[in-house]
Amino acid sequence: MTIDIETLRGMKLFEGFEAPPMDFANAFEESYSRGQMIVRAHDPARYIYLVREGGVKEVQVTPEGKEVILSLHGPGDLFGELAPFHNGEAPASAVAVAASRVMCVPREDWNRIVEASPPLQRSLQEQLARRLQEAWRLVRMLSRYTTEARLKSALLLLAERWGQPHEEGIEIALDLTHRTLADLAGASREKVTRALGILQQKGLVKVVKRRMILPSLDRLLAE
Repeated sequence: MTIDIETLRGMKLFEGFEAPPMDFANAFEESYSRGQMIVRAHDPARYIYLVREGGVKEVQVTPEGKEVILSLHGPGDLFGELAPFHNGEAPASAVAVAASRVMCVPREDWNRIVEASPPLQRSLQEQLARRLQEAWRLVRMLSRYTTEARLKSALLLLAERWGQPHEEGIEIALDLTHRTLADLAGASREKVTRALGILQQKGLVKVVKRRMILPSLDRLLAE
C-alpha cells in the first residue's frame, strides 16, 4: 500500500515532515488484543513496527519466570529497530498492553526508506535519544528502595505517555492490572497492591474500572 505523509503526520516520527509520499508497498497493519504477543524474543526480526493505536511493552523473562518490562511504546512509537545489534533477532518479546493497531514494515523496505529520507534519519535519532532517556528513568526507578516510590515513578511515566485530561486530573488511558504495574515497578503484585492502596488513601491516585486517575502530577512527584 502507498501511504502518503498526511496519513503518518500524526505519528511522532513523522511530525513536521514536508516530503513526497513514501512507498510502503509491502507494509501491512495488524490488530492485537490486550495481552497478545506481537513478536517473541529471539525470533528472526523481519519487520520494523510502528504503533498506530494502543500500546506495546517490550519484556524479558528472568530464569525464575518473572517478567521484566524493558520499554513501553505508545502511538507514534517505533520498535524492532535494535535487532541488528542482536544478530538479527528480536531482543525482547513485544506484547500489546491495550487493544492496538500496529503497522509492520519489512526491514529491507524500511532501511531503503530511511536511507532516502534525511528528515526521517533525524527523527529516528531524536527518538533514540528519547528511548535512552526513558531507559535511564527506568533504571533510576528500579534503584529506589520502597515499592511506593517505584510505583509513583511508574505512574508518572505512564501519565506522560498515555495521560489524557480528565475532570478530576490526568487519566492514564490504559486498563492497568496490578500485575502490569508490578512488572513495571520491579516489585511483587502484593507489594504493589499495598502501595497503591496507600497512594489512594493519600488522595494521590483514584482507580475507576482499572483506569488510574492522578489528581495532581505535582503532588504525586512531591509527596
